[in-house]
Amino acid sequence: MDMLSAIIPLLITVSVTLLLSAAIYFAIRFFAFKRSFPLPHQFDFLWITATLLVLLLLAVERPPLEGALSPKALVWTTFVTFLLFCYIGIFILDQFIVEYFLVTVLKLYVAPPLRKATVMFIFAIGVLVGMQKIFSMNPWAVYAPTGAISIGIGIALKDSFGMFFAGLALSRVVRIGDWINLGEREGQVTDINWARTVLRTWEGTSVFIPNSELQKTIFQSYSYGDPRQRCRLEVGASYDAPPQKVKNALKACVQNVDGVLSAPAPEVLLLNFADSSIHYALTFWIADYSRHREITSDAATRVWYAFQREGIQIPFPIRTVHMVQGKPESKAQEPETILSGVELFQALSMSERQIVLERLLRHVYLKGEVVVRENEQGSSFFIVHKGRLEVLKSNRDGTSTQLGELTAGQFFGELSLLTGEPRTATIRALADSELLRLEKSDFKEILEKHPHLSEKLAEFVSARQAILTQVTSRQETPAAAPAAVSNISRKIREFFNLKTRL
Repeated sequence: MDMLSAIIPLLITVSVTLLLSAAIYFAIRFFAFKRSFPLPHQFDFLWITATLLVLLLLAVERPPLEGALSPKALVWTTFVTFLLFCYIGIFILDQFIVEYFLVTVLKLYVAPPLRKATVMFIFAIGVLVGMQKIFSMNPWAVYAPTGAISIGIGIALKDSFGMFFAGLALSRVVRIGDWINLGEREGQVTDINWARTVLRTWEGTSVFIPNSELQKTIFQSYSYGDPRQRCRLEVGASYDAPPQKVKNALKACVQNVDGVLSAPAPEVLLLNFADSSIHYALTFWIADYSRHREITSDAATRVWYAFQREGIQIPFPIRTVHMVQGKPESKAQEPETILSGVELFQALSMSERQIVLERLLRHVYLKGEVVVRENEQGSSFFIVHKGRLEVLKSNRDGTSTQLGELTAGQFFGELSLLTGEPRTATIRALADSELLRLEKSDFKEILEKHPHLSEKLAEFVSARQAILTQVTSRQETPAAAPAAVSNISRKIREFFNLKTRL
């Protein structure tokens, strides 16, 4: 009976302690869950260990386990338990105040060396308090006789302390995730510890740089302050290409490229006149340096296709003589297959269609490139041979509405080809597309031989414009009524200088 009466208080104490520990544990876990903050599993291990030590201390102070530990062991167990709770408290504060509130919520950067130094400093204060309260001793009295030894240790660890404080100083200009360059070494900072800074290079290797060396070295940071960086792409163009034409083509290449900023605006500079070419530099701004290789590659790819479309040659770095006969030929195969579905040419004879076919030029537009822009002047006609494009119409509020899509066999630009009027919509490639282009000069010969075709073409253009107006009126305010057939026919004759009147 005496044994049972002694065990019951112990069981009650243990049960209450376990319930209280479990309540605090699940409260912390629930708080982390509600804030969508992943608390490390290290917390579970620390909390369970601390709870077991508290149960041990409570058990050895009550019958029937009273006196199971010697006084010296009891004091040391109490000291270890105190230090463990100090560490748990510091751990919780570090996770919720620093990691969650400062870093996640407020988006502030806390340097890893400074964070670790703060944790170590607070824990050291806890050790001193524990020594004073539990061992009833003055920690400074213990430190005084060992002053000489401490000085010797400080001298021995001089380099380590130097690297540590260098890491603290660097944390003001270098952060995890930044891109830096040290001569031949360039990479992203993945870790900053008390001794070294770790870089992850483009090749995927890790470079470990002592903080003291990094502090003394001149290095470039692509992420400090304003993250925007300017990229530079140099290209040579033939002397036959007018510089202004080359500049316009280069500027158009970076429009709508994913990752290229619209402000500051891209620039094109003429660098020098070399032996075989004129050198130009296309510069544009990006906000994410980690993608600068990808973005520059996309821009360079567009330059090649744009030069092909505009007939601009990129000369070889040798002196050569090129015999070029007129415009680059781009004859399509199977004329009936390409032109049979184009209503604009159904009024032409087979021989006339063959003339049109021989003068079609093939051009490739990459995904995102604009073929024509609304309200721009133009005199060319396009047939979609491969790919997919979208038709965009500007709204009054500055936004754009998609009127539809163009696929293989469809065409656009007939009004500009026949009358020279500005483009009525913007056409942009939704995928890599191949287009066939016909210019006014290529179509003029046919109309000069058969001026009566202007009336048939006017009827077709008028009907097509009426359909476009109907579609547009459903999206925004109704457009003006389409021009009469006779009016369009007159514009065609004036645009092509046709003297024969119908």
